[in-house]
Amino acid sequence: MQFKKFQVAVTGIGIICANGKNVEEFWGNIIEGKSGIKLVKELDLSDLSTNYGGEVEKFIPSNYFTKKELLQLDRAGQFAVLAAREAVSSANIDFSNDPYRAGLILGTSLGGIASGEKFHEQWINKDINHTDRSLIFKYPIHVPADNVATDLGIKGPKSVISNACAAGTNSVGYALDTIRSGKADVMLAGGVDPLTKLSLSGFNSLQALCDGPCSPYSESNGVNIGEGAAFLVLERLDYAEARGAEILAEVLDYSLSADCYHQTAPDPAGSGALQSMKNVLMQAGYEPKDISYINGHGTGTPANDSSEPKALRSLLKEYSPPISSTKSMIGHMLGAAGAAEAVTSILAIKKGVIPPTVNFKEESSKFDLDFVPNNSRKGNVDLVLSNSFAFGGNNATIMFGAKTESNKPVVNYSKRRVVISGVGAIAGNASNVEEIYSLLKNGESGISEITEFDTSIYGYQDAGIIPEIKYGKFVNPKLLRKMDTISKQAAVATNMAIKDANIKINRDNSEEVGLIFATGTGPIETVEAFNRVVISEGAQKANARRFPNTVMNAAAGHIGLNFKLKGPTSTICAGGVSAINGLFYANSLIQQGICKQVIVVSSDEFNEPMLAGMHRIPGYLTKDKAKPFDVESSGNILGAGSVAFVLESDESAKERGAEIHAEIKGFGMTSDNSKIGRINPTGEAWEKSIELALAEAGLEVSNIGYIASSASGHKTFDAIESRVLSRVFGNDTPVSAPKSVFGETHGTAGAIGILSSILAFSGVVPAIQHLTNPNPRVELDLVTNTRRADVKNALINSFAYGGNYNSLVVSQYIQ
Repeated sequence: MQFKKFQVAVTGIGIICANGKNVEEFWGNIIEGKSGIKLVKELDLSDLSTNYGGEVEKFIPSNYFTKKELLQLDRAGQFAVLAAREAVSSANIDFSNDPYRAGLILGTSLGGIASGEKFHEQWINKDINHTDRSLIFKYPIHVPADNVATDLGIKGPKSVISNACAAGTNSVGYALDTIRSGKADVMLAGGVDPLTKLSLSGFNSLQALCDGPCSPYSESNGVNIGEGAAFLVLERLDYAEARGAEILAEVLDYSLSADCYHQTAPDPAGSGALQSMKNVLMQAGYEPKDISYINGHGTGTPANDSSEPKALRSLLKEYSPPISSTKSMIGHMLGAAGAAEAVTSILAIKKGVIPPTVNFKEESSKFDLDFVPNNSRKGNVDLVLSNSFAFGGNNATIMFGAKTESNKPVVNYSKRRVVISGVGAIAGNASNVEEIYSLLKNGESGISEITEFDTSIYGYQDAGIIPEIKYGKFVNPKLLRKMDTISKQAAVATNMAIKDANIKINRDNSEEVGLIFATGTGPIETVEAFNRVVISEGAQKANARRFPNTVMNAAAGHIGLNFKLKGPTSTICAGGVSAINGLFYANSLIQQGICKQVIVVSSDEFNEPMLAGMHRIPGYLTKDKAKPFDVESSGNILGAGSVAFVLESDESAKERGAEIHAEIKGFGMTSDNSKIGRINPTGEAWEKSIELALAEAGLEVSNIGYIASSASGHKTFDAIESRVLSRVFGNDTPVSAPKSVFGETHGTAGAIGILSSILAFSGVVPAIQHLTNPNPRVELDLVTNTRRADVKNALINSFAYGGNYNSLVVSQYIQ
């Protein structure tokens, strides 16, 4: 991977939110100071402390979509597609010429949770066997991204960022990295979140909601939750100019940081926010005095409205550029907030108008800063900072600028060899890496009988269940009581990896160590438990201690607190490709010199809610053994797993005298236009991802000595993968299936595939378990018994339902 700091332009924008269903309506209301925060009509909020929110009023889906399209879309998907369509239309861009060079990054906190809530209500009020199974397909957090990619014909890199309220901003930053990494020429980046009872009940339990329209930076008496979607089209400036595109602005750079302070409250001193702002200025080559306007986080809560101004004053000193809160007019759109505020920032540059902070009470102003009270003003806006701060102490700042000269020299980063220097893992019935290797080496199963709950109603008895662990040995006991299952398991793997890498994290280096958390399914157990109370007993009974763990990045926050990590932090929730995608992100941070080390942790859990939902999908689970590539294969077995890697440059690892487990060589990332819950049966995009990974690694097909497939025992998906592998490799390369040992661990499966590859580098190629009658149509070298082999390079395959493919080549490290 060769990073080049291309100039990147914004050529299109789109939005739908409380004060506008398109950019023109939105901006007209913004500059007039008209708020979209009103009494919510679509949801019953009678048991909450407020009825106010930023609702998209009079939204009639059938005005925008056909009946056939609506079968694939819930409210989040509808918003996302509409905003994306507008952004692409305004950019006047056509992806069909080279769809693999166009990608998509979506930020969201909730994704398809509205569908999940409906399914859950049916489960509780009727029973699990009288639920609408179609809702299961719309529920996963990555589904709105699948909806957009399918609608627009995007086939390049596709991922989902879910670090709560920072997700929208982070998504634009990650898209910028993707272009500069050379993986795409154009990226669609943005965010979406709907108004839902779950999130409103959660903020209500924290006593954070405002009982009327919010008043950021002045009265600061609470937040209004909003909904909607916003998207930006990003492309290389030279490409945009070559096709005659209108340049709305440039994306100059972005920065991430972590407070390492509290799971929900920001650092009162604003140190993490200050760090993200200082870093983005430094990376982009500007000084605070160059800033024309700051789009603040400005939620309206006392804690946020106190910490952010302190950080701003520390950054700006005596300088006082205008600062305003878009949330005062549209509410807090959670994972979409940063994307909506990016649209605001770009329009401020383009139109020369600084948006106001409405409902601002001068008599309540507590800081000597210009918050643009109540009325917009004209001004020359050349450089904008936009801030987003989230639960878990996740901070993101992005910088936009007016178009500059397009002949600036491109900065070429020195290519670094990125290696894995630390490994930690628990999966199936293995409680450490050594036990995982032992199971793989000896052909033993990581699957156990489910004893934690009654499975008779579901009819499935086995799963990859993590054994009882004494978490106090791995996690600070004072923090342990606030952690849920997925967070504990992720923290255990992290502890193991840090020890294996022999890294000492302290004040001197805590900002140099990044953290990427990846998960395919997130904290399902916590979400179900929290929402069950809301549905059964009402919002007033919602558990305020449980709510912070319902967000996808909660585990990352706990890990940061436990291990004192203050570097860039992000969370990826892209289904089955999450772990590999997380490694790509970590690699990007190291290639740019932003981090010295990055810890990548992938974690997925197994529990009753997971089994209850999955058992409603015909043919998905098996009552037999998981038998990948077997004639008698009949479905998946679910499993839990947490895997952590420490990544760093080989120079850094050798300088510390660290053992190098493997080298990261090449990534391939593609997607297709499948329906939700499916993948394209031709396998074209999947094959392309493998080819791209090999090309980036600089290897030929014949150089690959082992393939860790993503086969799980599901007839349809295994058959597609087998055809793809056969077309690329023939039957000359050993193929195994780690899911036959540990079950379907979703986003973490790719990380387990890497572990199996590290084992293969020691000369042991693991077997596919329960493969007694190989399908004669599968023309591959299937490993039916553990074998010895000299493996120098391995390919790990991963896919996500909805058509997302990440392939990774890892190699033995040779100096």
